[in-house]
Amino acid sequence: MQLAAIIVTLSLTAVGLALITRAVVQIVRFMKLGGPVPAGLRTDDPKARTATLAREFLGHTRMNKWGVIGVAHWFVAIGFLTLPPTIINAYGQLFQADWTLPVLGGWLPYELYIEFIGLMTTLG
Repeated sequence: MQLAAIIVTLSLTAVGLALITRAVVQIVRFMKLGGPVPAGLRTDDPKARTATLAREFLGHTRMNKWGVIGVAHWFVAIGFLTLPPTIINAYGQLFQADWTLPVLGGWLPYELYIEFIGLMTTLG
């Protein structure tokens, strides 16, 4: 059964990587259609722009104006950031059932965080 899980997972991973590669190529081609950014328009204050980006993403300020929907969307966004270590852990467990992430894998606060974000992402 483990071999079947490995084969199915790696096959679906190959398909997923092919699809995401195709999507990235299409996005890059589309972006190349645009013209150059006028000097100083978006490069004038990188520190302030980075701070605004972090504040908008982490605070989800625009979405939170929608109340419960905004908060639920924030958990979905954080869920996507939490997903990579969870997937890495799952791949490790395909080959060794008791495998965990080094350092974080057995740390209770991390495990509780993952479970909480998973639950809230599902509800969101």
